[in-house]
Amino acid sequence: MNRLLVMLFLMLPFSVQASLELSFSEVAPGVFMHQGKLADLFTVDSDPVANITFIVGDEAVAVIDTGGSKRAGNAVLRAIRQQTDLPIGFVINTHVHPDHHFGNIAFVDEKPEFVAHARYPGDFDAKSGYYLQRLTNPWFTGTTPIGATRVINETTELDLGNRTLVLTPHERAHTRHDLSVLDQNSGTLITGDLLFIDHLPTLDGNLMGWLAETEKLEAMPFRQVIPGHGPLQKSKQAFEKQTRYLSSLAQAVRAAINDNIDINTASTTVMPSPGDWKLYEAFHPRNVIQAYKELEWE
Repeated sequence: MNRLLVMLFLMLPFSVQASLELSFSEVAPGVFMHQGKLADLFTVDSDPVANITFIVGDEAVAVIDTGGSKRAGNAVLRAIRQQTDLPIGFVINTHVHPDHHFGNIAFVDEKPEFVAHARYPGDFDAKSGYYLQRLTNPWFTGTTPIGATRVINETTELDLGNRTLVLTPHERAHTRHDLSVLDQNSGTLITGDLLFIDHLPTLDGNLMGWLAETEKLEAMPFRQVIPGHGPLQKSKQAFEKQTRYLSSLAQAVRAAINDNIDINTASTTVMPSPGDWKLYEAFHPRNVIQAYKELEWE
């Protein structure tokens, strides 16, 4: 029997056998960031694919997004414990997409508040089961979605002990329940998927709303930005490339609608060139369809 168990273990992918270790960079005093892979969670060889942040105050820690699996969440928790033994007061979910919050399960025993946008619970209930069914690779074993225990519908401050985080619930943009976090001490803005760098932006909410919310983000007093995907940004022009893509998408889809091009044809013919965006083929046709359904009723 022992020999059989060893053989079965050796047949597992290495990523499942080995304990996952994640590297975090201290991008400002007390602000730690892990940059996820530029990949699709449903086809990647190992999670996480989204950026993950934790912030250490004098009295507590806040985690902003936890990865897409229990395994990733456990790795985040281990990384935090390498830095501090302070209690984890808050797990902040920027939105409901599984690559950002399916690691929550690893933090349940820490007894934090799981914080999200007021519209998050409805989408969590509607979508989490579907997402979970699609995560069939073995590194998602044990992953169970954990929802919010506290929701906010207005700008809210969280105190970590001599460190204040300002949470802003946004109108419909990337999704209909996006939440951003500004660390006042360091001027670090954590946007979730309200900002993509290198990875093509993905539209699951409202295109024109996203452009409007971007203007609000740009007006915030940040000194650096941690996007939902891609590297840390130090420039006030961090949103410019994404804005060009979203604005061009709106213009091109409106033209297709005015030319009576049907939605399916538009999805394969509107803005076919990826430029230097990653995962263009995977997500751009979906963006066209989502934008078309929104803009055809203008």
